[in-house]
Amino acid sequence: MTQVLQSRSRPFRTYAAVALFLAVYGGVLVFVFAPKDLISVQSPTALIASD
Repeated sequence: MTQVLQSRSRPFRTYAAVALFLAVYGGVLVFVFAPKDLISVQSPTALIASD
């Protein structure tokens, strides 16, 4: 009796996990290497003081 070789297809969850990892990794890289003017965070007290 011959055996049929099953194709070793990766499950969808593996691709989803890799895509999620790359999205988070890319987001962290953008946040780290972005110019300081692009991401400016001020506290509410700084906003009140600047008025």
